[in-house]
Amino acid sequence: MSDSLQAEALQQAPHADVTPEGQRILTHRFLVLWCIGFLYYASVYLLVPVLPLYLQQRGASTAVIGALLGSMSFAALVFRPFAGWLSDAFGRRPLIILGLAGLLIFNAALPFIAGFALFGLLRLISGIGWGGLTANANTLAGEMAPPGRRGEAIGYYTMAGSIALAAGPAAGLFLIRSYGYESSFWCATGLTALALILAFFLQPQVRTPLTTLNLHNLICWPAVGPGALIVLHAMTYSGLITFLPLLARQRSLGDPGLFFTIYALALIVLRGTAGKLSDRFGRPAIMAPGLVCGGASMLVLALASTRWQMLAAALLFSFGMAFVQPPSLAWALDLGGERRGTAMATMVAAQDMGIALGGAVLGYVGTLAGFGALFGAAAGLSLAALLGLAVISRRRRATGGDS
Repeated sequence: MSDSLQAEALQQAPHADVTPEGQRILTHRFLVLWCIGFLYYASVYLLVPVLPLYLQQRGASTAVIGALLGSMSFAALVFRPFAGWLSDAFGRRPLIILGLAGLLIFNAALPFIAGFALFGLLRLISGIGWGGLTANANTLAGEMAPPGRRGEAIGYYTMAGSIALAAGPAAGLFLIRSYGYESSFWCATGLTALALILAFFLQPQVRTPLTTLNLHNLICWPAVGPGALIVLHAMTYSGLITFLPLLARQRSLGDPGLFFTIYALALIVLRGTAGKLSDRFGRPAIMAPGLVCGGASMLVLALASTRWQMLAAALLFSFGMAFVQPPSLAWALDLGGERRGTAMATMVAAQDMGIALGGAVLGYVGTLAGFGALFGAAAGLSLAALLGLAVISRRRRATGGDS
């Protein structure tokens, strides 16, 4: 990298350790961050199939389950812009620590929750933590790579979640069958606590003056259009993770943990590839086939009557997630300039909005018309996102904007 390019990179990344183009991405600092990501994702994915079954056992309706579980994303959505604004001034590390603390409070309290109201309150607290955690960890991962390899770095980092997902749901189901619900809650608590300890080993970053608190500084407006697509994609994901265990039980499709294992194993292979391809060909060009695969997966689930159909949907959705998520996160960094924390927060807040809306909206559809209609509606959301991506790409080409 020439001196002028390195100076430009330093100006663009005041909080990052700029990595020369030829240097490896997998540094010691990156691996510490990766381990933190693996642990907190494992704590979340362990409970993905557990919490819907736990709430159903306690008498919650499908709509109530969707609303309670989606409230975490609602709280994250509200706090996310403030977390991005703060991290652009104070660095990513303090917000990561705060986020892990909020998640730890929820997990540690689960064995003692007596009613739905308290569950909802603590779920909101975990959502605030989630709002400070995930976007800033993603941003930090991208900042550890040269601008031309951001997609690759984020692809590698998000593999942590895929590996956690490969074992987490199955482990959660095993724990509740063998030892009861509380065992899964305590396991998730331990994983989160270990992640919090490791977070204190992250390198502190240079602080910059805090900008004025206003709407302009809380939102990265160039990322709003792409973020709208992620709202739709995240709604399909929300419907999947919330209602697949219930669909599998109703139709006798087998262990839903196997779905998540296959899905996650495929993601481990695909994420890095998708990130590299998006660095080379542009973000929209890689996201488009991902949206097609995501919609096809939802259609297969809408009609599924056998275990093999469910597992085919898992493979399809792995392509959908791998080819949408890392490129979209890298796209946020591309658009953020010196406000990458805010840009990433805007993009991930869109994901939060989709997850919060997806659980409630698709849960309502499922209550009225059943799981077939629920997953059919999710497929329609993927189609709408694909059409929106085509419109945005065409407008950017017409105006000479970055893709």
